[in-house]
Amino acid sequence: MFKQAFLVLLLAFTGVSTSLASDTKGPYEVVADTTQELLKVIEEARSYIDEDEPRFTGEILRIMDEVVDFQSFARGVMGDYGSSQAYRRLSTDEERAAFRDRVFRFTETFREGLINTYSKGLLAFDGNRIEVLPELLVTDASGELKKVSADEISDKDLQGSVSVRQEIYGERAKPYEVIYTLRKDRDGQWKLRNVVIEGLNLGQIYKSQFVAAVETENGDIDKVIANWTVAPKEVMEKQASAQ
Repeated sequence: MFKQAFLVLLLAFTGVSTSLASDTKGPYEVVADTTQELLKVIEEARSYIDEDEPRFTGEILRIMDEVVDFQSFARGVMGDYGSSQAYRRLSTDEERAAFRDRVFRFTETFREGLINTYSKGLLAFDGNRIEVLPELLVTDASGELKKVSADEISDKDLQGSVSVRQEIYGERAKPYEVIYTLRKDRDGQWKLRNVVIEGLNLGQIYKSQFVAAVETENGDIDKVIANWTVAPKEVMEKQASAQ
């Protein structure tokens, strides 16, 4: 059971891209249109993957680079070790420069690890049906999460983080639920910040992995970055079994 769920996560994480998105497209359109793009890339790769695997990896790289705000994602994984608050507490230019360098190095390491890990799992997807629900999950003025129709709210009215739900049909009768959290970047483009599948929060899983690594390395952040691998499966299994 968990093997199938982890495979869905592989698909889900890279199932969104802004390569087809224009300035007029909101988060729902981004997810819906480019889920189809990814499926096309996977299907086309079946004819050449044995001879040219780097071509497929390059396609996944293109998709992920266009949609994922890697620096924000990576800083979230680093927690306080990569937060703005921690940066503001630093008192010297040397400390601030070292902080920025760590964030940059971890972002690159995190990005490379994700691309290498997920591109290897995507070809196992067997082409089952995927639906993007035509609704958005938004936070209202009172802080409550509510559902709104994607057709009834304009992009200019969307503030902060917005979530889009996707259902992936597999071997079981009930589809897997994937929730994408997107937020506009500085250029006004919707970028992926996190993914939750079947209640498992990918960002929190990686953050737990990072915190555990810091403890193992006795607080040596540079060593954690140097030895980082994208291997959340064990953490996911532990969280899944606890639910």
